[in-house]
Amino acid sequence: MTNYFFFFLFFLNLYSQKESPFENLNFIKNISNTNNETYKQELDKLITEEVSEIDIIKKQILVAKKYRDLKKIILLLNRQIEIEGENPDLLYQIGGTNGILALQKKNFFSIIYLNEMLESFSKALDLDPNHVPTLEAYIDALYSVPKILGGDKKKAIKLAERLIQISKIEGYLSMAIIYFKNENKEMSNLYLNNFFEELSSLSICESENLKIYFSKKSNNFPIKISQITSFFEKEVDSGLCALNFYMESSNIKRSLYSLEWIYYLKSKLTFLNGNREESIRLIKLSLDLNPDFELSKTFLRKIL
Repeated sequence: MTNYFFFFLFFLNLYSQKESPFENLNFIKNISNTNNETYKQELDKLITEEVSEIDIIKKQILVAKKYRDLKKIILLLNRQIEIEGENPDLLYQIGGTNGILALQKKNFFSIIYLNEMLESFSKALDLDPNHVPTLEAYIDALYSVPKILGGDKKKAIKLAERLIQISKIEGYLSMAIIYFKNENKEMSNLYLNNFFEELSSLSICESENLKIYFSKKSNNFPIKISQITSFFEKEVDSGLCALNFYMESSNIKRSLYSLEWIYYLKSKLTFLNGNREESIRLIKLSLDLNPDFELSKTFLRKIL
């Protein structure tokens, strides 16, 4: 078990040391405010409300997300399942939250969180084999996690092929990421080009209701679009629309990702879209939040 553990730590470090157009795990907030007295008061206040237990739980989950109490989120989601029964959306959230814990803790318990992540994704797909957000996350997990810890590259590829049949844009992206990680640049670029063609055909900026389009996607899918379009400098309008939707539709303070990185992405996309003055304003907002954020420091020097 000890050897497996250090192997897993090496796997975790790959994410923090390598920057790519597809990885954003190193930009996830790693701040927990669970000792905040206000947080405890907000949770306790909800318990006194004369509403059903399930309504209290749903409100408590939002508060726990606000304060980044990941363990509490998992406990509450499991309690919600006890009351309402299993459903793929809740299992997907449990899997994703366990995945973040595994990446952030980097200790013996990381293996436990990792197993819980894989098991939750698997259960979600048992209930709904076409659940797109779970397929997307499970494919990435299966391909990234070492086989000895539950990874399965062949299964990941088969699921990605199936995902293409269900939703081309996520399927093409999953295949591009798989081949990128396998250092097969030719095949990665092939699927990446398919992704951009599909993104262009969707014309999401012209959609009358972006909320309907993104409602069937994972919560971080708009971020993925903005990250990839900014990196490759393609379909910039779509990337900017996706990012604006994310920032406007979410409580930005509860965002999974650090605000300095979000402002960096928006600054870069805005610059690529031809608005240098607004881009400078946005990158300065990023640096106000974190003066040591290297991506923003480098980009500011570039556009000044």
